[in-house]
Amino acid sequence: MSGVLKHIVKDFLMFCDYFSDYCKYRKFNYNNPSVCSKSALEAKIFRQTHTIEKGMSIERPRKGFGEKKIKELIDMLELYMKKEFSCLDTAFINAVNVMFRYVEFQRKLGYENKDLYKAINRYDKFYDESFECGVKEVTYIELQKEIHQEFPAFFDSRHSVRQFSSENVDYKSVEKAIDIAKKCPTACNRQAFRVYMYSQAEINGFIGEVIAGNTGFGDSVKNYLVVTADMSAFYDSFERNQLYIEGGIFAMALIEALHYYGIASCILQNGEKKSSDKEIRKICNNIPQNEKIILYVAVGYYKDKVTYAVSHRKSSSEIFINR
Repeated sequence: MSGVLKHIVKDFLMFCDYFSDYCKYRKFNYNNPSVCSKSALEAKIFRQTHTIEKGMSIERPRKGFGEKKIKELIDMLELYMKKEFSCLDTAFINAVNVMFRYVEFQRKLGYENKDLYKAINRYDKFYDESFECGVKEVTYIELQKEIHQEFPAFFDSRHSVRQFSSENVDYKSVEKAIDIAKKCPTACNRQAFRVYMYSQAEINGFIGEVIAGNTGFGDSVKNYLVVTADMSAFYDSFERNQLYIEGGIFAMALIEALHYYGIASCILQNGEKKSSDKEIRKICNNIPQNEKIILYVAVGYYKDKVTYAVSHRKSSSEIFINR
């Protein structure tokens, strides 16, 4: 087989692999009306619940924010019960308790919506005052103590933060965190990850408008990190998703290292569309086309008091399958 023919065959097989990805994602993503599985509905509930928690964790929450989200969440919970899924599952219990925390939070802001609160009260039998959810406030002094404890306490002390001090993050501090994070596992030591830091207000303003997930706190972000992975480091279609794994593992190590050095962070997903990717590259003006943007990280120094979304996690038994 000639070299040209081999290349044509490889291109065709690569297309087939990507097309298979498309078919599976189209079939199973929860935006497909025919997907009504327990896991899909749980994912919707967790996402909706977290949106409400995020609204409570920003620096200047708006009175009455999230009312539409709460109504949509109630519809999801009703569907969950209609399908006879267990009301003791983490997603359901967490959602109910976050709604009650939401009511308390709005009342502290001096806001009331009696009709909505009445709808939430229908779930009062599932409410547990001791259930940890919603938002939590700690001091940076308390965080510092946990940072220097054993690994479980350190790891547990890091949360996505949406409130930062007014001080710009020092480039050298980020560099120290990268020196730690670069020791993370990497495919055959190819080290395809890259980090770009932006500190100019004008650039960050544009970045904040394009990326998803920073609603309500984008104007307080003075520094963004963009994590990419170099497509040139991989070959053939069986490695087509490796760059996301590479960049994801590195990003996890990076935010933990930043936390160790007293830098708060919030990962913002790259809702990847051709138009937004083109716009971001134009704004940043230094990310080459051979690098795929994996995610964004809003970073800043911790304030004296830190408010964060608790983001309750599933139990280990819901995650760990042993055979």
